[in-house]
Amino acid sequence: MLLTPQQAVTESQRCLYCFDAPCTQACPVHIDIPKFISMIKSGNVIGAAKVVKSSHALANVCGKVCPEEIFCQSVCNRAKQDTPIHIRELHFFATQHEAKNGFASLREFPKNGKKAAVIGAGPSGLGCAFELSKLGYDVHVYDAKGLGGVPKNSIPAFRLSEEELGSDVDLLARHFHFHETSVDSEAFARIRQQHEATFIGVGLGLDKRLGITGEDLKGVYPVLEFLERAKENGSRSNFGSRVVIVGGGNVSLDAAATAKHLGAKEVTLVYRRSEMEMKVWKSELLEAKKLGVQMQFLAQPMQILGEERVRGIRCRRTRLSEKVDSTGRPVPVEVPNSDFVLDADAVVVAIGQQIHAEFVHFFERTKQGFIKVDEAFQTSLPGIFAGGDAIAGEGTIVQAVAQGKQAAHSMHEYLKDRN
Repeated sequence: MLLTPQQAVTESQRCLYCFDAPCTQACPVHIDIPKFISMIKSGNVIGAAKVVKSSHALANVCGKVCPEEIFCQSVCNRAKQDTPIHIRELHFFATQHEAKNGFASLREFPKNGKKAAVIGAGPSGLGCAFELSKLGYDVHVYDAKGLGGVPKNSIPAFRLSEEELGSDVDLLARHFHFHETSVDSEAFARIRQQHEATFIGVGLGLDKRLGITGEDLKGVYPVLEFLERAKENGSRSNFGSRVVIVGGGNVSLDAAATAKHLGAKEVTLVYRRSEMEMKVWKSELLEAKKLGVQMQFLAQPMQILGEERVRGIRCRRTRLSEKVDSTGRPVPVEVPNSDFVLDADAVVVAIGQQIHAEFVHFFERTKQGFIKVDEAFQTSLPGIFAGGDAIAGEGTIVQAVAQGKQAAHSMHEYLKDRN
């Protein structure tokens, strides 16, 4: 929701302007929230937008899609009196106001004569590149898919428009050199040699498979392919009237909502645990339910049915055991003789992703297959740092930006020690 100027001023007047504000501490990129809200209150909306941008490489994007329910607004002291301040909405009001009036160019940052590379132009890569630029580095960013990463390729247009992302990307691109090229092992070695420090922000990009019969039928889509097709083709996309989504995370809810927005009459989400175990934002789950997405909890896909093209999916009921997995959630076990079939024109598999980058074999990795880093975000290779989904799995945009920022400062300290 975009606030009107009067609504924004009224909302800003509710802020308590706390000393050592908990909202700022809860924000992964530590935006000075009371400061930008006070500027809105005084009518300096452009100044408010600049405060946000000074901390956040994707300021406009996160004004639209940041899950405030788990960050800033979750600790707002105003909630002790009535309701939390609508921080994200005020954030978006400020950046949108500036966008409509022409984004102010940030000053050129003085250069220190050193070169740094960023591989991957998603949230963590852009966060790192922007911060390195502010620190004076000559930054070169590499990504075959252009600037934007997940926000550009996978977040549905009804959540984030091309213009909303573009306003951030256009501003950032002035402060680094961009190379629209893929990076394999050979290119990685060359980039590493040509730069004094390198950041890896490649994300994940490779969907996990169910490993069941029928997964190769036409009409079965890995979720990233489904979302990218939907974003590219918009209303021209045709996945059929009955769509089944397999998964229990935020990406699966994005896919379910996307299918509904594209006109599917029946959209069913199949998840092997209960609603309580879903790792999702409550707002997105509520939205999916309002859109009419049906939920089949405690159900495990067993076989995708069809000859050349999918026509349905056979599932089996599950129950939760007392045993827990590495995430602390109960392990589901199958219930005998409980199979049922869901008719489907399309099946979307959204059970997680893994790293797709070919050069990842150079790095020491965690048990889950992510790039292993230390507290300074440095990998097992000296001078090579990493952040975002590639080091911990699917996270939020603001967390990825924050890790990129922190890694940039670690890279700066690393290079200072080598002078």
